[in-house]
Amino acid sequence: MVEIDSDEEIRTSLCLDCARHTSVKKIIVQDCTKGRCAVCARDDVDVRNPDNLEPLVMVIRALIRFHYDEHEYNPHWGGDSVMSLFYKADNPILEPPKSNLYVDDFDEWLNWPPYPDWDKGIAVFAGHDEGGRGMNFAISRTNPGEFVDLQSRLLTENFFQVEPDLEAFIAPFLNDIEIQLPQGEVWFRARLGEAAIYRRFPLAGWESKIIRIPWQNEAIGAPLPPKAGFGRLNRAGVSVMYLASDPYTAVAEIRPHPGHHISIGGFNSLQPIRLADFSPDIGIFATSDERLSLYAKVQAFDRLMSMPVTPDERTPYLLTQLLAEVLLRHGFDGVRYRSSVSTGSNICVFYPEKFGFVGDHSEVRRVKAVAYEWASVPSELAPRPDDRPYNRRV
Repeated sequence: MVEIDSDEEIRTSLCLDCARHTSVKKIIVQDCTKGRCAVCARDDVDVRNPDNLEPLVMVIRALIRFHYDEHEYNPHWGGDSVMSLFYKADNPILEPPKSNLYVDDFDEWLNWPPYPDWDKGIAVFAGHDEGGRGMNFAISRTNPGEFVDLQSRLLTENFFQVEPDLEAFIAPFLNDIEIQLPQGEVWFRARLGEAAIYRRFPLAGWESKIIRIPWQNEAIGAPLPPKAGFGRLNRAGVSVMYLASDPYTAVAEIRPHPGHHISIGGFNSLQPIRLADFSPDIGIFATSDERLSLYAKVQAFDRLMSMPVTPDERTPYLLTQLLAEVLLRHGFDGVRYRSSVSTGSNICVFYPEKFGFVGDHSEVRRVKAVAYEWASVPSELAPRPDDRPYNRRV
């Protein structure tokens, strides 16, 4: 147990066990010591150094801004308080407080200072300006205005007309999202069906079984340019390789139906691969509102790349197709982005020849079932007179 001097009150912090989000855990580990947790009230646990709490507070504030609209926690907009967010069992940031002994300490960290300078901290409240009281909207569901403008322009302008402004838009965060995939790392592709089917008879007896030969090598690799259709990060006729971090994600990304047989193939990187990672740790950007605004731009691209569209919808990916061409000119080998259908991630490799087929990971699987999850959303049979059309890109 931590010994407390009768003349000195021990300072509280946040422990690893009470951190749910990986970014919060990571920032605690970076400067960890034994101490008292303000959320669970335990002593002698692994906590963030109480003498260096600001980085932890800013990560938590950034996650609040990412997940929640301000009206959910600001009393001026009908909410309760910032602290009330963490009492919700489904909050993705922290474990709900197990004791109220030191919660006031935690609440004070989160709310002070309320409005740090734009380049020196993160505010959870929008505050006032000349137009009155403002409101922050969840970064996870809101696209920056400049991003929406770039999307809209591509509906009426050529790629080369928009490209200079897109390049200027991504320039401030380009160095922050660069990662390197090591040589020899295995990623996966999936393709409907199989190369061949055989009936195999035993050496004795008559009971046979069906043997399926999966698609392999070029048959499950990147299509050649004449056969390459448009994708999230390529125009039609441009050959790229889309890969998933695990077999389940690879299968889910092609959206098969129950009863389909799927070939799975593994591909390993033949050299280090320079990627632009559009699903980076929010902690990299959790130092100021200025930096968090860059993360909002990164997230807008990530959502767009992850968004599934039907084959006849070509316009949503115009911006990410142009993004790929800009990144290619900057020397990137590809892009990493979240999967919208699993917990895994995807990469698009601009140079398919930098990956080689690995036979050890080749197999055929049968899809037994597909599950869908949905939630109710506000809906009406007709709009009210004062309802305004909603820009679906925002």
